[in-house]
Amino acid sequence: MPVHDSFFVIRCASAEGNTMVTILHEVPDDAEELGSFDDPGAAVEFAQQEVRRLNAGGVAAEYVDPPEDLVGAG
Repeated sequence: MPVHDSFFVIRCASAEGNTMVTILHEVPDDAEELGSFDDPGAAVEFAQQEVRRLNAGGVAAEYVDPPEDLVGAG
């Protein structure tokens, strides 16, 4: 498994048209980078805070768990 130094919190549209926030090692062309972190735990915390902020502002947003191998199992 390759080693990655950065965990990007991204925002993009889901298939249902809602806003999806998740964490990836790269930012896809159709996504907006919200933050970049060296620590996966900090990235998860930021992503969840961003979803709460978006929802409070009236934007239908959801946090989507990244693949297990992205942030590790513990």
